[in-house]
Amino acid sequence: MSINKIIIGFIIILLLFSGYIMYQINTTPLPKSRITIDNHSFLIEVATNSAQQQLGLSKRTTLPQNQGMLFIFKTPDRYAFWMKDMNFPLDLIFINNNKIVTIYQNVPEPKNGNTNLPIYTPDESANQVFEINAGLSKQYGFKKGDSITIDLKH
Repeated sequence: MSINKIIIGFIIILLLFSGYIMYQINTTPLPKSRITIDNHSFLIEVATNSAQQQLGLSKRTTLPQNQGMLFIFKTPDRYAFWMKDMNFPLDLIFINNNKIVTIYQNVPEPKNGNTNLPIYTPDESANQVFEINAGLSKQYGFKKGDSITIDLKH
């Protein structure tokens, strides 16, 4: 078999694999659930189990401006969050009984690996945490006590 046939075969396999990856990316459904704070709505991914909550938004490189991730816990508590494996800064919004109880704005991604990471806990118990791009809570004027509306679609 000549080297040209091997190269052509390799290129064909590479193109097929690339096409498959692009198809998977373009057919991933958008989140259908929605959260609204002060007339600002976001499409949300929902993290309800331990595996989803541990992964969160880590290892991603971006998050669309109109999207976020909602972590739902069975009981209110002072759940701790950190920025392990994150690649961009976030705002962390702690929620209890559909009201904001604490906001951490512009929480930075780790600069020196995942050692000695700061821990973020709410001022009071919360049963949900909403993560959005850094700066949006300030831009939209979100504050402690604001009401939250959540529309979960399955």
